[in-house]
Amino acid sequence: MNRGMRAYVMTRGTERRMDYAFLGESPPRRWWESIAKWLFLEAEELVMSRRDRETTGLLLSGIPSGRRDVIGTRIRYTVVVDDVHEAPALGAWLVRCGLEDGERERLGRALDAGFEADYVDAWLRRAEDAESGNRGAAWREVEERLLAAFGEGAAAAHESTAEDEDKDKDRRTSWVGGVQDPVARREFRARARRLLQDARPGIAFTTHALGSVSGARRAAQALPDDVAVLLHDSELQETQNLSETPGKKPATGAVSAGKAPAPAAHRGRRGRRRTTLVIAAVTLGLAAALGIWWLTGGG
Repeated sequence: MNRGMRAYVMTRGTERRMDYAFLGESPPRRWWESIAKWLFLEAEELVMSRRDRETTGLLLSGIPSGRRDVIGTRIRYTVVVDDVHEAPALGAWLVRCGLEDGERERLGRALDAGFEADYVDAWLRRAEDAESGNRGAAWREVEERLLAAFGEGAAAAHESTAEDEDKDKDRRTSWVGGVQDPVARREFRARARRLLQDARPGIAFTTHALGSVSGARRAAQALPDDVAVLLHDSELQETQNLSETPGKKPATGAVSAGKAPAPAAHRGRRGRRRTTLVIAAVTLGLAAALGIWWLTGGG
């Protein structure tokens, strides 16, 4: 693991009052806030964002734990990794964890091994007292446990992860697909590899909050960079481009400096001639009506 990369984990304790919180240090910048309204972090979501050469983030939520809270609800983890491009093999595996149930469960088991129920509960109790203990040392211990869990899970999945490298090339445009579509998942992994390797900005995320191509298009239009979106609640069988407006045909016959093209001017002369004839017909009709009114004694 490289020193520049930082990792954070959120979970909850077994007691009712021990709600979801980051163990140890929290991420200094919540870079995923720009798409937060399209995420349902209580479920399985995956986000990878690269804004520039220095900032690459990965968020993975809905990681299942074997622990349960006091009322029997299954506990989950959310992990955040800043500067994940410094550990591309780990990033590639975490992307698979976001797309494949088996890998996500493997990660959950590794996290459970590093964050036993007693340890989590003790840490959350201690965190309630801001003055207790050596906070810096405690934070480092949490991150060390998290990185060890990553290493254990990634090592177990190394062979199957390596098989997918370089199979698909990223198409540099915004697009949407369905999580259930294997082609869309491969393209998503290709986009993730590009974000891990290339400084060009972009964002890739899965979402339970959007369910249609039109919704994904609105999200893409609201974001400044290329977007790859996988919809959980969709029956899409192929990816669709979000960089083009559907039904919009390219303009033809455009003339610079705001001048109207010749066909429009021609239609204008014909329209004026038609208008003159209509006015003449209406005038004659009014005259005839007045004549009849006069003859019948209306005057």
